[in-house]
Amino acid sequence: MTVERSAFHVDLRGIVDVLSHHLYSSPRVYLRELVQNAVDAITARTAEEPDAPRRVEITPADVSDDGALHITDTGIGLDENGIRTVLATIGGSTKRDDLGFARESFLGQFGIGLLSCFLVSDEIRLLTRAEGRPTLEWNGSADGTYAVRPADRERREVGTEVVLAGRSGDRGLLETEAVLELARQFASHLPVELVVVTTDGPVEVAGQAFPWESDDALADRCEAELGFRPLDSIRLSEPAAGLDGVAWVLPSGGAPRGRHRVYAKRMLVGDSDAGVLPEWAFFVRTVVDTDHLRLTASRESLHEDEVLEETRDRIGAQLRDWLLDLVQRDPERARVFFAEHHLAVKAMALQDDAMLDILVDLFEWETSTGRSTLADVAQVERVLTYVTSVEDFHQVAPIARAQDLTVLNAGYAYDDRILARWLARQPDVEGRHLAPSDLTTEFTELEPQEEDRFAALLDMAHQVLARAGCRPVARGFSPTRLQAVLLSNRAADQQLDRAVVLDRSSGPWAAALATQDRPQDLPTFVLNARNPALRRLVDLGDEDLQRAAVEALYAQALYAGQHPLRPFDSALVARALPNLIDLAINRTAGDPA
Repeated sequence: MTVERSAFHVDLRGIVDVLSHHLYSSPRVYLRELVQNAVDAITARTAEEPDAPRRVEITPADVSDDGALHITDTGIGLDENGIRTVLATIGGSTKRDDLGFARESFLGQFGIGLLSCFLVSDEIRLLTRAEGRPTLEWNGSADGTYAVRPADRERREVGTEVVLAGRSGDRGLLETEAVLELARQFASHLPVELVVVTTDGPVEVAGQAFPWESDDALADRCEAELGFRPLDSIRLSEPAAGLDGVAWVLPSGGAPRGRHRVYAKRMLVGDSDAGVLPEWAFFVRTVVDTDHLRLTASRESLHEDEVLEETRDRIGAQLRDWLLDLVQRDPERARVFFAEHHLAVKAMALQDDAMLDILVDLFEWETSTGRSTLADVAQVERVLTYVTSVEDFHQVAPIARAQDLTVLNAGYAYDDRILARWLARQPDVEGRHLAPSDLTTEFTELEPQEEDRFAALLDMAHQVLARAGCRPVARGFSPTRLQAVLLSNRAADQQLDRAVVLDRSSGPWAAALATQDRPQDLPTFVLNARNPALRRLVDLGDEDLQRAAVEALYAQALYAGQHPLRPFDSALVARALPNLIDLAINRTAGDPA
């Protein structure tokens, strides 16, 4: 058997469809691609002729005589060999070294940008003239075919003209309103003369300075461009990536306002691309321009590679240095920043020791005895007691407060990891994780006589709360004014959720759930045997009053601990207070019922 090398058979129509309709996020990018190609052609020409004109002119479809969009440049132009090399080779760069220039001199890198025009038109017509060569016409069709021939008319100037006749559904993107909007969006900072021809005359679009290049205050530019007044402005610079820019600190940590803008050689790449920033830097919005970072094939985002990763790390270091400096020169303003953007600072502190130290000194955590920094707590407590969920904190805080026990709430985002990382660096401070169920071991067990005294009330509580899935007990604890608490943990909550699902299930699912081992953890409803009102309730021996009181105390414990309400709980809460009120009114009126 003879082994032969063969070429792939390529469906050119399919390739064109994939590249033109599925590579780009929106048909709106067609104008950016045309302007990029025009600017690259001008760059190539001015490298040989520094005094050559640098002009791009766009005539929208509703202004031109033939009803098509025209974009004309004073670039280097193409001869017949250049046309076949550049326009008819899919996948090759349009900026070949045989033109005599380095690839990084150009905006485009992939030689497929012209195909984006098939997003809005079924045909691309291109007229081009190179120095000392006749004008040629190239016609490309969406079916993957093209033709090259001498043009019917000669161009007077060296350069290229692209003509697009829009499809009926996309014609609006080729008309004045859309063209002006897209040109301003993508090309307002390009260093060329870019003109859009309108019925009211030519409108100049490009040549605008970036915020860091103008004399305007950076805060004013932020408000004008991104729509918010920043807390501060941070200049960014990374020479290795040819990157300059500015980061504006959001005034609050709520919903994001404004968007990132990334430019490559002054052409907008994307207005939501945060790839140049570390993940934790969500407290800023940026405008940056880069000369050296690579773009993806669609040129709508940055290409992930080692250079981008190193750039991201260095930008992160600049943001961190800004914050470290802010702490030193303006501590009060730093506290405002921490209050608004503590999530970002915590995310940063997970990776950076210097930021962790600042967080420990400045950021106030929620504790059972009020808000306090880790540094302040550590000065008083050698054993730092903490919980790892907000729900647990709500349960234990009142009891811990009454016992003069400082419990730290580490239940918010990043808190438990921040705390673990800090404790690992503090040889003189120990950490103690506290679960609500642990408090029952610190409550005082009742003497046999007291157990007998509370036995009837506990029996009533078992009856009333049988479907609540909790275990009623009587213990003595402080503060005595607290009548009852409901102590739970995640295992107990999962057990109750499973019971609810089982109660609502039937068939195979119910059988499968029923066969599973049942965990022993149950929420504990603790009645305070030291509470004077509760002791009087026990001594009254009034079963109706005890039933109503148990329901009301359980409802109060649910709310006080901010526990989730399951169906049984919701029904009990709805009836507990009205029942107790009815009973009190009836007893006051002398009605024994």
